[in-house]
Formats: sequence, C-alpha cells, structure tokens
Amino acid sequence: MAFEPQDVASQSTWEVLKELLDGRWLAILQHPCPFPPEIFKDVTLNLIRNPNINSSVLFRADILYDSAKQSGCDGYAAQSDVRHIREILQDHLVPHNDFPGFTLRRTFVRKMIPRNPELDKPVVQTCQVFQSNQMTDRQHTLVLYTPHVSSSSEIPWYHPNVQSLVCLHSWRSSNTKNHVLMLPDSSLSPSGTISVHYRLFPDQILPLSDRLQRTALHLLSTIHKHGRGALEGYTKRVHHDQLISQQRLQDTYTRLKATHAKRLSDNWVEQTDSSKHVFEDLSIAAFLMELWRDMYRPAASRGASNSQGDSRPVFPGFVDLGCGNGILVDILLREGYRGWGFDARNRKSWAIFEPSTQRQLKQMILVPQPLLELDPKLGQKKEGDPTTLLSRLFPKASTSTKTSDPNIEWHNGIFPTGTFIISNHADELTPWTPLLAYLSTCPFLMIPCCSHNLSGLRFRAPSKFNSFSADTLAPSFFADSITKSKSVAITVAPEDEEDDQPRQGSLKDLGPANRRKQPSAYAALCDWVCHLSGAVGYQVEKEMLRLPSTRNTGLIGRNLILGAEGLSPSERMDKVKAIAAKEGADGAVWFERAKSLMVGQGEKH
Repeated sequence: MAFEPQDVASQSTWEVLKELLDGRWLAILQHPCPFPPEIFKDVTLNLIRNPNINSSVLFRADILYDSAKQSGCDGYAAQSDVRHIREILQDHLVPHNDFPGFTLRRTFVRKMIPRNPELDKPVVQTCQVFQSNQMTDRQHTLVLYTPHVSSSSEIPWYHPNVQSLVCLHSWRSSNTKNHVLMLPDSSLSPSGTISVHYRLFPDQILPLSDRLQRTALHLLSTIHKHGRGALEGYTKRVHHDQLISQQRLQDTYTRLKATHAKRLSDNWVEQTDSSKHVFEDLSIAAFLMELWRDMYRPAASRGASNSQGDSRPVFPGFVDLGCGNGILVDILLREGYRGWGFDARNRKSWAIFEPSTQRQLKQMILVPQPLLELDPKLGQKKEGDPTTLLSRLFPKASTSTKTSDPNIEWHNGIFPTGTFIISNHADELTPWTPLLAYLSTCPFLMIPCCSHNLSGLRFRAPSKFNSFSADTLAPSFFADSITKSKSVAITVAPEDEEDDQPRQGSLKDLGPANRRKQPSAYAALCDWVCHLSGAVGYQVEKEMLRLPSTRNTGLIGRNLILGAEGLSPSERMDKVKAIAAKEGADGAVWFERAKSLMVGQGEKH
C-alpha cells in the first residue's frame, strides 16, 4: 500500500472525525493503516522518547515526567523537581471534557533538545495518550502534543507553529485478531486510519502555510512507515548508548562543538572533507571523556587521598595509535587530558595546532615487539655490515621510556602501564591493539575500519562463521580479489566438530541459508578483533558510536577476566607471540608495508 494521504481539511470524511474532536481542531491529513492500536501505541511512545526520528534538527527528548513511572521521572529531572513539574503540568493539561468518550491513559512531559542550541532553543512539551471508552466496533487512540508556550512567537523553528497537535488512530475492533495477516501484499483492506489535526493559536488564520502542511505530511509518513515495519516484524538491530547515556554524551558533544568546531573547520588544510573529520572526532572525544569520567577520579581529586572511598585510579594518560590529522589528540589535550599520538606520516593539519599540541604529535612507525622477537633475524647483523635490517629501515628507535624524544622514528608498542590506548581507524594497527594493550596492562578503545592481518596486509578477516580460521592464502588472495568479485574464497566451518581442518570453498558454492549467515567484511573484522581481545583475556564491551560514519563500532577493553591478569610480563609476551604465530604474522612483510607507509603509499583516513 503506497503512502498517499488524503487531505481531509475540506472533505466530507472529516464529518466522521468531528464527532470525536470539537470544532477548535483542524483536520489536516488522513491515511488508511493496516496496523492495530497496540502497534500505534508502541510507535507513538518511541517517537515521544526519540523525536529525532522525525526531525534531524533534534538530538533527543529528555523525559522530565512519566505518569507510568513510580518515581515520576526518568532520571533527567531531580526527584525534588518532580513536584514542581506536576504543578507546571496542570497548566498544560487538556480538560477531559475536551475529548468526550476518551480516557487519559498516560502523560509525559518532555524537553526537546535541539542539535544546535545557538540556533534553536529547547521547548518543553506535554504529551497525553487517550483511549476511547465507548462500546462500539471501532477503537480510537488519540495522542495530544501541547508545547509549554503562551503565544506563537515562543514556538521554536523545529516545532510546528500551532497551539496543540493530535495524532488520531481509528481501528475496527472486529478485525484486531487478524491484523497479522494484513501485510502489504495482502488482498485484505486496511481496517484503520491515522490522521493529524492542529489546534491553531487565536491569532492564526487560514489557509495553512506550506510548512505546516509539510510537517503534518512528514509526521504521518513517519508513523505509517514505523507502524508497517512493526507489522512486518521489523526489530531494531543497532542499539546506541549502551555504556554512556545519550544525554551525557550529547551534552558533552554540544559543548565540545561550540568550543572547538569553528576553530578546527576554519583552519582546515587537508584535502579531505573537514566536516566529516572534525565532527567525527568531536563525537569520539565526547565518548572518551564520558567513559574516562566513569573510569577515573576527577582531576580535582588527583592529588587527594581516597579517604572518601573513591577507589578509581587517576587518569594515566593516553596514546592515539595512527592519529592521522591529530584532531582527536588536540581536542583531548585542550580539555586537560595528558597524552600523545603518532602516525606514519606527518600531516599538514599538525601545523595549525598550538606548539604544545604539536610537541605531542610524532611521526613514527610502530613495530610490535612480538614481531621482533618472533623473527630474530631482523636484529642480526650481516657480515661486513655493522647495521641490522631494523636499524637501516628505522635509524632511531623508541621504547616506552623515550616517547618525548623529538627524534624518535619507531616505537615497539610497549607503553607505560595503564596508558589508555586509542585506535581509531588505525587499519594495520587495529588487530595489534588488544595484543599490545595486554602486554602493558592497558585499557583501550578501538574503532575498526579497514581489514588487515597481523602482517599488515589487506585481507578478509575470519569470523564466527568460519570459527575464526583464516585461509593461509587469504592475505594475498583478498588483496587481489576483494574489489574485483563478490565471489571470494572463504573457509567454511566443519560440520563435524571432531574434524579441526576446515574445508576451502566459495560463496557461490553456498546455499541461500549459509550465505545469509556470512557476515559483511566489516562485521567479520569486528568479530575477529573481538576474538583476539578475548584470546588474551579482555572482556570486550561494544558501543555503536554516534558518528557520521558507517564504521562506527566502538570496542572497549577495560577489564580482564579472572585469572588473565596474574601473568608476568614474559608470560604475557609468550602468549601474544603464540597468538601472532598462529595468525601467521610475518615481521618481514610488516617491514615492507612500513616502508610504503613512510613514503606515503599507504591509505589515509
């Protein structure tokens, strides 16, 4: 059923609705719907909590009051404010006799938060859900939205300029039990309607503006789309704000954007799009700052004792692996966090930062210490040549004790204990992030992007689908084939668990059921690096970050499972070397890749 709403402002169909709503209401649009009251209520409650679904100008809604909550609020308003909210609410409740035949079922008070508070102001709104109580063959559900304003001049731009708005759902009760059969291709006719109605301010006159018409159309379309999706069995797969609340994250992001966005955008010197990089790194910085707020003691208490029972450690500093343009490092330093970052290439954007930031941005290559120990020939000297392969390629070496030396050109990946490791689209360094973090007992945040193996070559990462068993030829094969064909070699997990040798195959050889199980290349990469993290004992937490990027999976390792933290440094090194050897890590290949990065042949982000 295509979405083709009917204008009912002057149609005879409005006569039926006039029996439900008094003459002060103006009907705008109506559309048939195949979903019953239960789905309409679910969709409505979701839109009340998440108005950003219907308007990109909005961040969210803070629920100040919910009559269904015993406490009266949802954590956004202090308990001491609930009584005050209830008093204010009385001024914005619609008398029950305004809707004869309806019973008030639930009341919300929400504060709608705009994305840009410098352009738009928040507005408080009362949302009331009514249910018809008349014994007829039709059920009516009415949702009333009333902004807390006294005149049209107080209405913000993102809110329709009306005194109140109603969404009305009508449903023929006799068909309620059969609603699951009313799918889009069904021959059954829809048994319900949804409509939008306005109550204008006294000083408003007809005809309605085009903008008010478009607002009603968009709202009706959103309700219709989400209702049909629920009817067809759609379930939300991506869940944000699992570790940090939406309110905390967005409030910090808004503050950071107001403080840093203009400066960074106006001085942008890279060829890439400034808006993507600046706002993406602002979002990551906001997430990190709120995560660190939970993990570490506030700065004011760093010199104080833990006499008040705060057992959290002080902030240990951060390192940004493959820091790229350096924006994230600059923001965090300016916000008062100690740390540094390095990348294989010096970026033009580094020069726009203050000297104090520039000193914390290093051009160097990371050569993981386990690779050096796995291939001792890299450190051996040839006869007649006093230098090693490593020293010829990287003449100035670094360990964790020399990170402030401006002449450093490579680092072995051993950092001071506890350093928070950031790995944001670090590509070759992504799979090494949890392994190096384990060697130095460090927490980490990694945001995977492009898939590389432990030798630094592009490949399609193994996943749960093939029991994390990669083909031995996968690195070279995928580098040649990943962009040429959708039919790529895979390793199929053995059906018999006793057979530990997987068989080779092709996606073309798989049936439809098996092909549906095959994850995307990005999902496989996330699976694999989580597998590596778990192999060294990290309890990986997952957060789908609010980034302007499709590569927005944040993987956090800040806790080790019981027993994983008791090993000595040498035992940890042996464990990581065993994992690297099993994954086919090749130090010589890594060094060849490092050469290309140093001369600018690698990928940029």
